[in-house]
Amino acid sequence: LQSHRYQAQTLNTTYVYDFPNLFYQAVKARWRERVEQGQCTAADIPSKLLESVELVLDKDGKLQEVKRPPGSNKAGMVAWRTTLNTPEYPQGREVIIICNDITHQIGSFGPDEDAVFQEASCLARHLGIPRLYIAANSGARIGLAEEVKSIYKVAWNDRLKP
Repeated sequence: LQSHRYQAQTLNTTYVYDFPNLFYQAVKARWRERVEQGQCTAADIPSKLLESVELVLDKDGKLQEVKRPPGSNKAGMVAWRTTLNTPEYPQGREVIIICNDITHQIGSFGPDEDAVFQEASCLARHLGIPRLYIAANSGARIGLAEEVKSIYKVAWNDRLKP
């Protein structure tokens, strides 16, 4: 986990699995501000400020909620279904958070990343809740489809200088 954090820091960004904690810290600070301003008391603060579960594609390409250790992702895109209990929404506001994992092939988009992004975005639209996308990537990985490789032929004008 520390090596992933270090790798992200050397690229001047945050490790993807640290974002839920950053959201937690922001919600906690918001509640603290409200208490300091006299707008509520410490007793008004919910016992849970943030609940988050990772969304992972199953073998059929459908999102499943899973609890797993940080860094277990196989794709460079990570998504969470998160409930933020903020002063504005003390009963909780659900959001979908999607982030690139800069430590996985420099956060680039490929078919797996696109599928996670697509399914998580569709879930947010279906539920009618906000989707937050945190980008930290190097662009797209454009490859040649496996079904095309077997029939793809290249001929060089000069075989000695391909």
